[in-house]
This record gives sequence, structure tokens and C-alpha cells, in this order.
Amino acid sequence: MTGLLQDLRYAVRRLRKSPCFALTVIGTLAIGLGATVIICSLPATAQQRMVAVTVDDLPIAETDHAAAGSVDTVEAKSINRAILDSLRRHKVSATGFVIDKRVEDVGETSGIAILRQWVQSGNDLGNHSYSHADFNQLTIEQIEEEIVHGERSISNVLGRRPHYFRFPLNHTGDTAAKHDAVATFLRQHGYKLAVCTIDNEDSVFDRAYLIALARKDHQSAERIRLEYLSYTGTEIDYYSGLNKQVFGYEPPHVMLLHANRLNADTIDSVLSLFEQRHYRFVDLDTAEADSAFATPDTFFTQYGWMWGYRWARERNVKVNGNLETEPPAWVVQYRK
Repeated sequence: MTGLLQDLRYAVRRLRKSPCFALTVIGTLAIGLGATVIICSLPATAQQRMVAVTVDDLPIAETDHAAAGSVDTVEAKSINRAILDSLRRHKVSATGFVIDKRVEDVGETSGIAILRQWVQSGNDLGNHSYSHADFNQLTIEQIEEEIVHGERSISNVLGRRPHYFRFPLNHTGDTAAKHDAVATFLRQHGYKLAVCTIDNEDSVFDRAYLIALARKDHQSAERIRLEYLSYTGTEIDYYSGLNKQVFGYEPPHVMLLHANRLNADTIDSVLSLFEQRHYRFVDLDTAEADSAFATPDTFFTQYGWMWGYRWARERNVKVNGNLETEPPAWVVQYRK
């Protein structure tokens, strides 16, 4: 992929994630949100703050897949082993979202073995579709096929259909008809929607990190790791403030991560960021039992906004997405 196309892809990703262009707010409200973020970054008791950890794109994320040109089975095993070891050390019961085609790409035996390790370590598995296609580009019938075909490896490991589905790119339906039809299909098949409330752009950092490692640019690799952790902390605080603005309290969070090399090398520190802020790790069922997650799901968009922004629309709360920061420009440009 050329640098120009990667720049365009990054710009579209930012547009998908945050409605900076669409949601406006008067100056006093913007100041109020800033104050909320500061307050929410202060320590609270473990019982007051909860977060569920989710890891997408099992058994290996797209950035690592593309960087290698093909799936490196040894690397996929290494990434998952490191992530699982960290989850165990921090006593986290996570949910890993599986792309069934990536299981095939890694190799049936190795791919299934990785998924079994997740379950044997006390974690759950969810459906992330068969091929991680952009649902905006598919018909309703094609989306339903992606969902059903995405169950194969997971059902093999769990002995049942997975309970959670997460949309690729968080594209939940770019038209009302598509949104409502797919939502009905998921309910009829016993699925719960796996939302996410914190996104730290780990794919952007991972892409730069892989290039630094390939170049043996150890100084830049270390700098990328540090910038990634700093940005993650900023995003935790931002989304805590955003969701408190929407609901008047801080609901449990659902953290979105990916099964990539950067997270394999930093997840201990990522989890520590939550511990330093006095969050308690819970499973996805516990997080989504909060009343915030029962907010009606009628909003549709072609973008993959985090749920705080969607909930703001549902509740008619004006928020300012321009207050969300972006990854450092040098990280985005590093690949050049």
C-alpha cells in the first residue's frame, strides 16, 4: 500500500471513530467537558470504576498479517502467548473476537490451538465475522453469511455458538434498513452486541512499531511504545469524561485492543494504566449488565464511532468530538 493510501486510510479511520465533524457544542459546554475529564482522572474506589478487556482479530491482527506479507504462525503463537500471560498476571477475564478466515490463514491446527489456549486461560471468545469485511459494502444477505460462517472455529472450541458479536470496523449498518435487519438477525440467533467504549488507535501505533522493528530502529521502537502508553492513558481519561457527560456517571468501560505485536510487548503496561486509575477488571457480561448498555440502539452511521458518541446521539446530549486528541503526527508519518 502506498504512503498516500495509508494516509487516506488513517484519515477515514479517524472519521469513523470520532464525529468531530458532526457534533458541535457551545463554548461553555466544551469547557464543562474539559473539567469533567480532569475530575474523572482522579482516583476512585475499585468498586466505582470497571473495565472489560476485549481483544479483536484473533488469532493475529491485520497490521501484523500485512507486514509479514503472509501469516507467520510462529509470530501468531508468540503474540497470543504474551497477551494471555499478561491477562493471567493481572487476573483479567477477557473476550477475544475471532476472524475465522485468519484461523484458516494461520493453519487449522495452530489456529484452533490458539483459540483453545484463550478458553483454557479463563477467557471467552466472540464472533468478529468470517473475513472482517466492511459491512458498509455488503448486502444484508452477505452480512448474515459473514456472521454465520464466522462461528465455525469458535463453536468448535466452545462447543456452542458464541454469545457476542462485534462488527468489523464497528460498522453496524450504514442505512436504517441494514442496521435494523442485522440487529434483528443477531437477536434471533442469540447474540449480544459487543460494544466498545475506549479505542486507543493501537493499529496506527502497531503499523509504525512493526516498521521500526523491521528496520532495527530500536530507539524509535521504544519511543513508539512510550507514546502508545501515553496516548492510551489520555484516551482512557477522555472517554471516562465523555461517558460521564452522557449519563451523569461513569458506566463500566469496554476496552478495544487488537492481537498485534505492539500489544504483546506492552499489554502489562496497558493494564497497569487502568490499575493506576483504580479500575476493577470485569468480564464483558458484568460490564454490559449496566443500564447504560440498555440504551436504545436506533442510531445508524457509515462510521465506526465509539459508543459514547452513539449514546450521546440516542440521548440527545451534545458533545464535542474535537476535544479528543489524535496520535502524534510523527507516529502516523513514521512509515515514510
